[in-house]
Amino acid sequence: MSQSSIRLEKNGFVSSIHMTSRFAGIPLFKVVAYYVDGLLIDTGFARCKEDFLKVCDELPMLNAVVNTHHHEDHTGNNFWFTKKYGIVPLAHPRATSYMNSPSRWIRLYRRFVWGVPPSWETAQVDSEIPTKNYRFLVIPTPGHSDDHICLYEPNEGWLFSGDLFLDKEIRYTREDEDIHALLDSLKRVAALKPRKMFCSFSGAIESPRESIKQKIDFLENLRKKVEEGLKEGLSPQEIQKKLLGPGDRFRFITGGQISKKNTIQAFLKKSRSV
Repeated sequence: MSQSSIRLEKNGFVSSIHMTSRFAGIPLFKVVAYYVDGLLIDTGFARCKEDFLKVCDELPMLNAVVNTHHHEDHTGNNFWFTKKYGIVPLAHPRATSYMNSPSRWIRLYRRFVWGVPPSWETAQVDSEIPTKNYRFLVIPTPGHSDDHICLYEPNEGWLFSGDLFLDKEIRYTREDEDIHALLDSLKRVAALKPRKMFCSFSGAIESPRESIKQKIDFLENLRKKVEEGLKEGLSPQEIQKKLLGPGDRFRFITGGQISKKNTIQAFLKKSRSV
């Protein structure tokens, strides 16, 4: 049976809610939600519902909640959060169709790892979210998903990046990711010159400009090498092995939804962003 663990960590004016899904005590996947000045950014996954709501009770005030995107490890407790606190989550307008019926698109391994949340109501997020002491600009950042947004506090230089960044280098990609749009989104937030980044995977990052640049350089270099491999007459499978190494364990675990194959294929597709 899949289990979970959760811990609350304070980082100055920002609190981090670290959630980890586990099987037989072994950590599987992690995600971080954030709280700042009455604003909750993401709600984690459904399997940690009870502990998540207990953590929310420890927060000094809750005035609003926003989802960076619709994936169930970021929106899994929306329904129960609204039921308990009476606060409707804000999200990109494209998120609505996903949230109306999450059971349609959540695959088997994801049901096991994170659980399936009930349908929930959302309200369209505006171009900015004001709190008592801060002003968060809403930055559309498609790529990881078509409804992905980041939040940026210009006075503090804080960037809440959701799943836009993840890490400086990646080997595995979701089959529905738009790598070209992702690169454009990374360049968009890089232009903001953030002074601190709060990532939903890697946690708080103290040198975001350097980290984002390294991620952009990695992806652009990978794209160049994929193109060179095609010119040499290599197949996508040969390019994958050459650039990302042998083996593709997540392809087996996730039924192909997350894989090295997807990473190579992503560079061969045209961007779907509008």
